[in-house]
Amino acid sequence: MPGLVEQGKSLSTLELNSLLETSKVLTATTDIDQILSHVLRTVMGKYVLLRAAISIIERHGERTYYRLAQCRGLPNPPKQFENLSAFMAMYGFEQCVPLISQARQIGCLLLGKKLTGAPYTDTELAFLESLAALTASALESALTFQELKQLNRDLNQTVQKLKTLFELTNSYTVGLSRDEILKIFSHSVAGQMLLRSYMVVLLSESGKPITELSLGVEVHNLSQGQQFQHELEKVLQVEKPTKVTHHDYPSLYLAGLHYIVPMRNNDKTIGAFMCGERITKLPFSETDLDFISLAAAQAANALEQSRLFKETLEAQGLEKELQVAKETQAALLPKSLPTLPGLEIAAQNVPTKQVGGDYYDVMRLGDTHLFLSIADVTGKGMPAALLMANLQASIKAYMNTFDPETFDLSAVVGKINNLIYENTPADKFITFFCGILELQTRVLLSVNAGHNPPLLFKKSGEVHPLTKGGVILGVISTLAPYEVESTLLESGDVLLLFTDGVTEAMNTAREEFGEARLIALVQANRDKPAHDILECIIAEVNRFQPTGEQHDDITLVCLKLS
Repeated sequence: MPGLVEQGKSLSTLELNSLLETSKVLTATTDIDQILSHVLRTVMGKYVLLRAAISIIERHGERTYYRLAQCRGLPNPPKQFENLSAFMAMYGFEQCVPLISQARQIGCLLLGKKLTGAPYTDTELAFLESLAALTASALESALTFQELKQLNRDLNQTVQKLKTLFELTNSYTVGLSRDEILKIFSHSVAGQMLLRSYMVVLLSESGKPITELSLGVEVHNLSQGQQFQHELEKVLQVEKPTKVTHHDYPSLYLAGLHYIVPMRNNDKTIGAFMCGERITKLPFSETDLDFISLAAAQAANALEQSRLFKETLEAQGLEKELQVAKETQAALLPKSLPTLPGLEIAAQNVPTKQVGGDYYDVMRLGDTHLFLSIADVTGKGMPAALLMANLQASIKAYMNTFDPETFDLSAVVGKINNLIYENTPADKFITFFCGILELQTRVLLSVNAGHNPPLLFKKSGEVHPLTKGGVILGVISTLAPYEVESTLLESGDVLLLFTDGVTEAMNTAREEFGEARLIALVQANRDKPAHDILECIIAEVNRFQPTGEQHDDITLVCLKLS
């Protein structure tokens, strides 16, 4: 027990026992806060002190300062300070007992005046020096343990980053489209780095920068200015990770973007990934930026491979497989829709030239309930069509067991998610929404698994998005139950389900159609029959985007109550 031999002659048996008990407590934990709290309680209780503190010596470069690790009785204490004497004088500390371990001072124990006003005796100082030695030894062990834990965490993070890069390599198959590659890349990086916001910009064939993907960034507001376009041109000249500053990139800086990571292929920058603040608010380390750079380089290479594959596919005229997939997809959609009193039901699916993964279904569940769903499967071609078929088969199987007394929509969606997760590759997932309408009460129970929230247009003019649910199907196994939303549908209400082929349709200026336009369009046409409402939406989207440039399926389902 450090310090006891030297001071033993001046300590009473009671004090030696107190130090022994303290030693047992301090050596039994590696929690620094617990160590410091125990020491402060011990000295303040023993000597009836109004205030006490423990500071730790820290070094940053050539600067040495004291970090106030824990204190009691100090009004508005600073987190750190450099001048120990000035700090003691400012807060009325009388004694400073060094915390020395292995001939190295790691901090100090600061003590205020006793409540009695009596000075510290030699015996008390001897006790405090022994207590400080015990504290220093315990702190040294705890700090070492903390450093080892941090090293272990850093190692685990590095392993996880390498694993993510390996999984990305396996995910980038030659048949993926540009949009799929960018989604896989951005979702993986955002998930690994816990990003709040990001934006992906690519160099177009005309040499102009195009915003391809974003999350948490108001791209529509940014894209209106020439300054923003000028900054994007500068972004595509970056060759290594670069910090966004207000001086060089004012628009991007104000949008909350912190770093630019170039996407380079064959020593050429073909795009850039820009990221904002992390959910944890932790700064980006060099290894973090290295990881994003490697992932960006993989994505750039995959984009080039995708382009070459597309050219080869066109050259070989492999349209037959796409046609088979298109026929497979069409066969999965309902041949007819239920006819119900007081309820108009309409649905439309406008596929692209290539087969996408949109899906919808509307079916009767006996005489009392109606099931409706809409989904968007990642990818195109036969893989997307087959995954859609898998989803449809799962839905049909569970709906065939429907019993209004025992049916649990949350549990069913959770089981479907597990099925998709366990039987599909990591790059395949499905946004999904489903609901069961009780025809007599008109109460809709629904679950949204990461899909574009359906819009409920109330007769009063209010618009309610149906957002409650849980994670996208196939991304992760069901760890928490999906949340079920209960909504009362009333006469005059219009419920619209749609896929992102509607809201993400782009005009020549690369501006998205957006949800605001969709809402305004439905509001203006809500008095029309359900089928006519959908026709108006499709016609307006076709006018908005250039002729022949539909890049994603358009799928709509409309319920109108009378």
